[in-house]
Amino acid sequence: MLMRVAFYKCIVAIYMLGLILVPSISNVNAVNVLSPHKQMVSGIDAENVECKSGFVLMVRSTNGSAACVKPTTSQKLSNVGWGNIIKPAMEEPEQNTEEPHEQPVSTDDTKGDAIEVKIKDGVGATENP
Repeated sequence: MLMRVAFYKCIVAIYMLGLILVPSISNVNAVNVLSPHKQMVSGIDAENVECKSGFVLMVRSTNGSAACVKPTTSQKLSNVGWGNIIKPAMEEPEQNTEEPHEQPVSTDDTKGDAIEVKIKDGVGATENP
C-alpha cells in the first residue's frame, strides 16, 4: 500500500513539473518581442519595429503606425491600400496555393487483373475496375 501511495505521489510530482517546464521549453526558440505599439511608444520608428518570426512588418498609410501581420494578411491589406509592407517574413516558407493535380498512371491493358492507380500529391489510391 505504501509503495502505491509513493508511486502516485511520484507521478503527480512529474505531472506538475511537466506543467511548469513545458511552457518554458516551448518558448526557448521564440524571441520575446514587444508588440509594435510598445516598441513605437519606447521610441522605435515604425520602419524599425521588429516582428515575431513568420510575421510581416507593415506601416499603416493613414497614421504611420506599425503592425505585424501574417503574410497572407499583409497581401490582402496591401491590395486594399491599408498600408505598405516594410519587412517581409523571412522564416516562413511559401505555401503552395495551387490545386492538386491528378496524374494518371498508365496500366498494361493486356493483363487480366489490372489495377488503376491515381497519384494525388504523392499519395497513391487504388481503384478496382
